[in-house]
Amino acid sequence: MVRKGIAVLLAVLTALCGAASAFGLAGPSEKEEVVYGNLGRDGNTEKIYVVNLFQKQKNIVDYGDYESVRNMTSLDKITQKGDKITLNTEDETVYYQGEVKNGQLPWDIRIAYYLNGRKARPETLAGNSGDLEIRIDVEENQDADSDFFENYALQVTAALDMETCENIEAPGATAANAGGSKQLTWTLLPGTEKRLTLTAKVKDFEMDSISFNGVRMEMDVDVDSSQMTEKFDQLANAAAAIDSGAKKLSSGAASLAKGTKDMKEGVDSAAKKVEKSEKKLKAASKLGPASQEVKNAAGNLSTGIGQIKEAATYQAFKQQMAANGLDLDALQAGNREMLSTLQSLEQVIPAQYQGQVAKAKQLLQGNLSAVSGMEQYLQGLAASVAQAESGSRAFSENYGEFDKAIQNLVDQMEDLDFSAINQLTDGAEALAAGSAQLEKGGETLAGATGKLQGKTAGMGAEAEQTIHDMLSELTGGSSQVSSFVSPKNTNVKGVQFIIKTKPIEIPESEPPKESQEAELSLWQKFLALFQ
Repeated sequence: MVRKGIAVLLAVLTALCGAASAFGLAGPSEKEEVVYGNLGRDGNTEKIYVVNLFQKQKNIVDYGDYESVRNMTSLDKITQKGDKITLNTEDETVYYQGEVKNGQLPWDIRIAYYLNGRKARPETLAGNSGDLEIRIDVEENQDADSDFFENYALQVTAALDMETCENIEAPGATAANAGGSKQLTWTLLPGTEKRLTLTAKVKDFEMDSISFNGVRMEMDVDVDSSQMTEKFDQLANAAAAIDSGAKKLSSGAASLAKGTKDMKEGVDSAAKKVEKSEKKLKAASKLGPASQEVKNAAGNLSTGIGQIKEAATYQAFKQQMAANGLDLDALQAGNREMLSTLQSLEQVIPAQYQGQVAKAKQLLQGNLSAVSGMEQYLQGLAASVAQAESGSRAFSENYGEFDKAIQNLVDQMEDLDFSAINQLTDGAEALAAGSAQLEKGGETLAGATGKLQGKTAGMGAEAEQTIHDMLSELTGGSSQVSSFVSPKNTNVKGVQFIIKTKPIEIPESEPPKESQEAELSLWQKFLALFQ
């Protein structure tokens, strides 16, 4: 008996251990969740319950903070202990429903109704007519798990009876005809907060429930971003080329600025020399009258020599010359002055006249020598007078030609225009100023293109990462699916939200009491006596 008792005890313990292994030690079962939300007509949450789906699982372990649970598939008993739910079943597919305690939907939904421009309570709209506006505000519920708002798209659907509603407008909605109703659907991407508006002219207004269906964004999107990123790479290469060109431009502008500065200094120096030359040319304008005087003196000299023949002494010669209007001393002084003037103008007189100037200087020097020699000749040798007369005559004749050249040179120097040097000076100054501005502009441009190159470098890789991040947001972000009811449920394949408001309906009128009584049979009236 003792051995049999021990055997029975071992069998019981084995069964208990198996049960513990099935329920106590097993992890949460794989499942899907469908979250149902009942809203008031204004969008306030009234009730939330979850339908959990399990397939091909015998020993089910689940978690959730429920007010109550109900097996929707069979009569198998559901055990609820705290937030732990267990179920042993032979069914291939099992549904059980749990009413959630203090549940929070991911979306905060507010619905406002306006009739003829005035806000109206939805309870009073049924059966009314006029211009209707419905505003649906969808925002994130800060008290709910943010994972659902950030990763689930929300489809909002409203339907209006086209027999009682016309001029229906719903910006941003997709419109479709479903039977006799106009079905309007908005799709909000994950993480979107938005106000939706619906307007219509209504008569005897009624409206079915507004539905909000939330599903996880799962899109198999294969985007070839190479074409887009290639353009960014081309932009980066172009920016680098522009930067290189801007640096070369800046360097060239700096060289130009230095060159124009040097040129301006050279032009200023030339202007100063021209100014000095202009003063000398003004002095040279006296050359014409002086040459004319020399020419006249040469003629007088030739005439006077004939008279010198009659006088043997130099003093008599001078007197005779003075009587004839020629002061030899003054003549010599004039010759010396003329010679000095010609010597000072050698640097500015054109090359084609240099020979004549040299000849004039030679003649002037010869004139001085002639006068001096005449004194010696007249005092020492009377025979030299005849020779002096011949030389004087030759001088007078040659100087006439030279005087023509001198007068022509004076006329040409008077025609010289030095105003162009002033224009050149002004132009050089403007060019230097412009080159300096160009140099500064080149430096600024080079700095800007350097920044542009820095900003565009690696833009292709950044754009590709941005595209990847955007697609990740649109496709639902992380692959891990969270449970709506409990974080302990770590084996959830999918969660779906089905949320509806109460419809707006015209209440049905109750039949008259007497008509109800008239419809009762005799037996029913008899039974009514005992109620």
